[in-house]
Amino acid sequence: MTNYRHGQMINLIDEMNSPLLAVEPQRCVLVRHRNGECLRCAAVCTTGAISLGEEGIVVSPEKCIGCGTCASACPTGCLTAANPTDEELFGAVEAALAENEGRVAIACERAFAMASGNRMKRDSCDATAPSFVPGKIAGATSDGRPLVGVVCLGRVDESLLVEATARGARSIQLISGPCESCPHRCGGALSDEIIVCAETLLAALGTPSPIDRIRLQHASDTREILRLRPTASAQDDTNAVNAATVADASGDCLSESGCPVAPPTGESQQDSREPQFAHVQADGTLPHFVPERRLRLFNSLKALGTPAAPTVTTRLWGQVTIDTELCRSCRMCTVFCPTGALTRFDAANDAFGVEHRSALCMQCRLCEAICPEQAIAVAEEVSTDEFLSGKKFRFTMQPIGWNPGAEGSIASRMARFIKVDNLQEPQAKVKSFDTAARREYAQAREARRREIREQHRP
Repeated sequence: MTNYRHGQMINLIDEMNSPLLAVEPQRCVLVRHRNGECLRCAAVCTTGAISLGEEGIVVSPEKCIGCGTCASACPTGCLTAANPTDEELFGAVEAALAENEGRVAIACERAFAMASGNRMKRDSCDATAPSFVPGKIAGATSDGRPLVGVVCLGRVDESLLVEATARGARSIQLISGPCESCPHRCGGALSDEIIVCAETLLAALGTPSPIDRIRLQHASDTREILRLRPTASAQDDTNAVNAATVADASGDCLSESGCPVAPPTGESQQDSREPQFAHVQADGTLPHFVPERRLRLFNSLKALGTPAAPTVTTRLWGQVTIDTELCRSCRMCTVFCPTGALTRFDAANDAFGVEHRSALCMQCRLCEAICPEQAIAVAEEVSTDEFLSGKKFRFTMQPIGWNPGAEGSIASRMARFIKVDNLQEPQAKVKSFDTAARREYAQAREARRREIREQHRP
């Protein structure tokens, strides 16, 4: 058991890297800054592979079943589902849509098990039992629509639902067993949240939702609705055996069910790696990235047309506001922002501050958590026009009360330590203030901050 607040999070989260779940430790909010407050993966993990104990985050990679629910909850793309990958899953959904005139059904593994009388090939030696391969078409519904399987519906995120809609999906059924009694019930709860979010986004663009959530309570009802494919031929069985023993191009192996498993012998890939945090960039900020899922979702929304509502409220994007009266103008929020939604600007007239783009904000709330003055707030409501157009909103900050380029300043010492030219460059410099004037200004600013804090106290 390791406490993530002791600086071990980069090694801890990297332990979850496997053929079932791809991990980019540098994208984790808690890796980027130890005072981050994101624990969404632990909150939704369906098996306890990632959990929060008394001493901090606990990971148990052997418990991971590759359901992908944690990846759907992760705001920054630190965790990426690999069982199947997004490309594989959407490929199956796209093929199903083409096969049945824009109609598809996606069902969780428990629904498959209920329909087969629990005789799933994943769990049974019966060669005639229906096979369950996540991300593959494994049957059809009673009304003829192709049926794609996933371990848990928490795996199906907004990017898949909206992209399928943008590509002409007329009906998307999401089918599960009784989530309330399922050991993986938190995945079902996240699925409900994802559906609401996807429908909200579609409504904001005036697009009707094709999503239909179906919960099956009894095995008899499930068998009436789902028609699973049995193992079709001896050739299929031969292929399954070969898949269980032959490594793919990445060096990983496929299990009988088609799920990736670690190589049976030798050192695993994650055991041989030393996770390293990338060096800061030339401007003193940590590297930026935007999750592939968010890019696909954004492009799908753009393809659907113009906004039909002035604002949209979801779990995915956020609108940052900065109280410039409280702000100390340190601009540390731009250093740690994962996506570059917050960036610095320095104008020719010596004005400086921070620019924000809601289109890049992942609502990770890291800026909100680490601001020393609590001057930053992140709202879930975003202007649809600003969001879809990628507009920037500028927060012009007040001059700071010292010269950040001075030899002994914290900024200069930090710049020397991390080997960049200047952590605060380009930065508006204090002009010809003498020491007394600078001190007077700093004292007035501090008094104003105390006054504002007193006004906000309950």
